[in-house]
Amino acid sequence: MTCTVVPVESKDLLRLDFSLTPAAWSEVAGDNVSIMAIENGLAIFSFATGAMLDSAPADSRLLAKLPTATAVALNRHTQGTAAEENLLFKFERFDLTGQFAAGISLQATGDTAGAITAYQKVIEADAGVGRVYNLLGLCQRLKNETAAAEASYYKALEVFADAPDAWCNLGILYQKTGHDMRAQEFFSKALKRDEFYFNALLRRAAWFLETGQVANSEFTTLNLRLLMHYSELATVQRHLISSAERLDMSIEDYCEQLHSDHGILANSKIQQYFRQIEAFINNGAFAQATGYIQMLSGLIRQMHGEQQITGWLQPRLKKIGRRFPTESSYEFVKAVRQLSTPDNQPQASDKPERKPLTGPEFFSMVLLEIMRDGQIEPAEQELIKKLKAALNVPDEMFMKMFNNVRRQLAGVELSGGLRERFSHQRLFKNLCQAAFRDGVIEESEKKILGFACRAFGISSEEFKRIISEVVR
Repeated sequence: MTCTVVPVESKDLLRLDFSLTPAAWSEVAGDNVSIMAIENGLAIFSFATGAMLDSAPADSRLLAKLPTATAVALNRHTQGTAAEENLLFKFERFDLTGQFAAGISLQATGDTAGAITAYQKVIEADAGVGRVYNLLGLCQRLKNETAAAEASYYKALEVFADAPDAWCNLGILYQKTGHDMRAQEFFSKALKRDEFYFNALLRRAAWFLETGQVANSEFTTLNLRLLMHYSELATVQRHLISSAERLDMSIEDYCEQLHSDHGILANSKIQQYFRQIEAFINNGAFAQATGYIQMLSGLIRQMHGEQQITGWLQPRLKKIGRRFPTESSYEFVKAVRQLSTPDNQPQASDKPERKPLTGPEFFSMVLLEIMRDGQIEPAEQELIKKLKAALNVPDEMFMKMFNNVRRQLAGVELSGGLRERFSHQRLFKNLCQAAFRDGVIEESEKKILGFACRAFGISSEEFKRIISEVVR
């Protein structure tokens, strides 16, 4: 691999061009990477795995430019061009001594003392290399130097607060020293920076389980992420089974309940987009993140639950937008500005906006529930036919709804091969939540709910129970 430096339009920004294949660059873009000096060159290191992903020769002239740059854009070299989707923006200081890379190598081989010495040399040369403090703190904790580790972690937060690593490691330190409540505070802050950060995700979910807070909504949200993204791990499987047992449920029913409780947020395609957007933003791959945000925004148009997803996207858009001036010429910055306009944000007001549940929306929700298992049984087909006629849904609207639901459910399958079954109760609960979203159930909505009760055989007692849960 070769590396060249290219000055760009701003004197504060340097572009480093690396000759990598598209597949190799895709791995870099989705990782948590930084660059650092090695002997006779520069290397791209992964902070997710500790591995050196690739390296390139770099002379002293190139290295001398790095400390003066406010930002560096890593780029996959493509005949001198710099397509936006190939840029990774890094707003951090880089180690130019070679000691950071040496410390990582020593730490990987178990030489904790040697790694500490190397990391301290990095800090002596440049105290602004933020990532080094977290690894220094980790090594110090492994040597039972608790006070020193705590100080190093706090320094990491001071210099490089956007990364979740030191927040989580501080939580682990406090957990190991018996300060559980303080530990949970730091796990929460780590998850605010990356809601899929595994160590914080599992430790926070396990704490809810250990303290008996299984009815807490955050606990179910954490478990949904664990189920949908990490269910192949034995430790996660044991945690989910224990969660189900605490609620006197089978693991199959508990997984189905997690999906039911989170509606559109449990869609596997949407969860996939969420995780990729989070990873790209944290890695500085802002153009790729924006592309996924645009695809997600297009996917959810006219779908029940659009505001939930838009609400999730807004702070991510702000995170990208604050890095670049308004007049930036990057197309992804223009797209971010457009998506961040008031027309694209959830409407905030003292009173919730009243959007009554409509017949077409009800019918769309029925389609979503019936098609969850990837097929339409003859009895379900007959139900759709009757509802379509009763609600007077035109053929054109029906096909649009059908295609929207099919896109929404693309790839949806419970982790571990467990498929969701059609549930009248879950559907009716979702209908009640939609009807009560503005705080009141209007006459037109009462008629729809009454119609649903008759169509799905919901008893009056079951109706009262579901309504009471929704209102509460």
